[in-house]
Amino acid sequence: MLQIITEILVASWEILLDSSVYILGGILIAGLLKVLISPELIVNHLGRGRYSSVAKAAFFGIPLPL
Repeated sequence: MLQIITEILVASWEILLDSSVYILGGILIAGLLKVLISPELIVNHLGRGRYSSVAKAAFFGIPLPL
């Protein structure tokens, strides 16, 4: 039983190490977007209207999982 728990912990640690570069990159990009893009710009594009705001949000959100 202890061996199974150890293997799970080791595998989890390896997955964390493999994904850490991408997590740090995402945090860096999010920080740059926060600094460079004003909140008013986002509200102007995504805060008005019903259908156009949803379409824009979906269009910009499509590449995120890729």
